[in-house]
Amino acid sequence: MVFFCSPIVSIFTDLFGCRKVAVIGAALGFVGLLSSSFVSTIEPLYFTYGVLFACGCSFAYQPSLVILGHYFKKRLGLVNGIVTAGSSLFTVSLPFLLRVLIDSVGLFNTLRVLCILMFILFLAGFTYKPLVSNTKDEGEKKGKFRFPPEKKIFNFSVFKVKSYRIWAFGIPAALFGYFVPYVHLVSALFFSTYDVIETTVIPFCIMD
Repeated sequence: MVFFCSPIVSIFTDLFGCRKVAVIGAALGFVGLLSSSFVSTIEPLYFTYGVLFACGCSFAYQPSLVILGHYFKKRLGLVNGIVTAGSSLFTVSLPFLLRVLIDSVGLFNTLRVLCILMFILFLAGFTYKPLVSNTKDEGEKKGKFRFPPEKKIFNFSVFKVKSYRIWAFGIPAALFGYFVPYVHLVSALFFSTYDVIETTVIPFCIMD
């Protein structure tokens, strides 16, 4: 769901700017995560965690990448690498933290503790100050906001570039096998000699 919403989030980011989209996304993720901590059955989790929290993360994640292009030009590749590396390090360390929290305070209280991280993300969204004006800013300068033409929002002319078509259709095709280890590896590890912590960490290490 995080990546599924990316095209929609990109449109909203172009229209309303990185700051507003990131803040609203973090707030939506906070509500989804907090409401998930009060759910006692799995069915409501499909909505609170699978939809609300996931969509909120998507709206908060996409602007965090777009904003880099506003501040960095010459070393944008290096900056993206640092951001990605930080994400990977946190993802690898997260299973250890979650295991300690779940053993100490239980699953529901762990979700409430994680809400603190979402609140920090909410506050961090206010620091996004784009140096490039967006459509809404231009409209406000003229006194009234107007949506840009449909062709500007849904610009399919990029598909005329052959290299982009190969990349755009090649990546999804490659991802058909990307999630296979996540489906089968965890169940295989439970029948192995590894302990519980290792079975939790290994899939996260593969992810990064």
